Order: sequence, then C-alpha cells, then structure tokens
Amino acid sequence: MSINTVRDFLFYGLLIPSCFGLQTAHSGEPPRVKIRIERVERVSREEAHFRLKVRNPSNRPVFLNGIKYDSERHLYPVYLEQWRTNEGWKIVAPCVDLPPSHVIKLDSAEAMVFAPVLRLPLPSICKVRMIQLEGKFRFRLEYFESEKQARAHIEKLFSSGWKEAHAPAAFSEPFEIPPPPKP
Repeated sequence: MSINTVRDFLFYGLLIPSCFGLQTAHSGEPPRVKIRIERVERVSREEAHFRLKVRNPSNRPVFLNGIKYDSERHLYPVYLEQWRTNEGWKIVAPCVDLPPSHVIKLDSAEAMVFAPVLRLPLPSICKVRMIQLEGKFRFRLEYFESEKQARAHIEKLFSSGWKEAHAPAAFSEPFEIPPPPKP
C-alpha cells in the first residue's frame, strides 16, 4: 500500500464521520500555534533584538522542539526568514540546524516568550555570513500534535530522509527591522 493510499484513507476516514456529525478522537479545532511579535529593536548597524510571544490558542496541547538549560525551556529552532524577490522566503537564521534535545509541551492557552538576538556577521559555519537587515522578515516555528510526532520529526531531520521532514508551521506577520540608531 502506498503512502498516498494510507494518507487518503486516514483523511477520508476522519472526514466522512465528521460530515455525519460523529465525533472523532480529535474533534474541535485543529491544534495551532500563534506567533506575535512584541518588539523589533535595531541596536546597531549589525544587531537587532526581538521579542516574540508564542501562544497555543487551541483546545489541546501542542508540542514544539526545544532545548532545556537547567530548568528553563528554550524554543529551537525558530527560523528567521527574509523575503527575496526571486527566491521567496529564505531562512536567514539559524543557518545550521542542530538537533533539539527536548520536546516542549505547550498546553492549551499557554504562551512562551522568545527573545532572539541577530548579530552580524553570522557564525563562521554559515554559507552567507553577511545579510542585509532591510526588507521583509518573518519568524517560522514548526509544531506537532503529539510528543511522538515531534520526536519522529527530530530523528528524520538528522537522517538520510531529511528532505521529507515536513511539519505544520506557524508564521509571524511579516515585519521590517528599523534602521540603525543615529550616532
């Protein structure tokens, strides 16, 4: 049985009962994540600070990739993408994916604050170390319906099947980074 046949079977198996008013195990709204940008501050010509609020407005938990330091949870990776006329949205940071070591559960109505700093030049491991801090940007964060899905995604990302690793994603509204402060 092909993967498309299995996917179609699952899709229609969930769709048909809902059309007749029957409840499924995942009734209600689909899980989702919202990213709200609370602050974009240009500190210097080569540095910008951000403050994001990642919120779960769903009626059930979602699971995010992250890293745990001591007792604190940090979302990782949260991608910063830049709009490029000929290429569309392109990832600017992080330029190299490192495997997140934890899965973070974000309960219904729970929120987390994320405050990344972008400094140029980017780390030496990046193919492109200098980018223009002008134009349209957005943040992207992948999320999952279960811890098992999140862990499977992490395993796939760092295997030979990494090109097939896709996950639902939340996007911030596009924004611009303000010009550097005057000296």
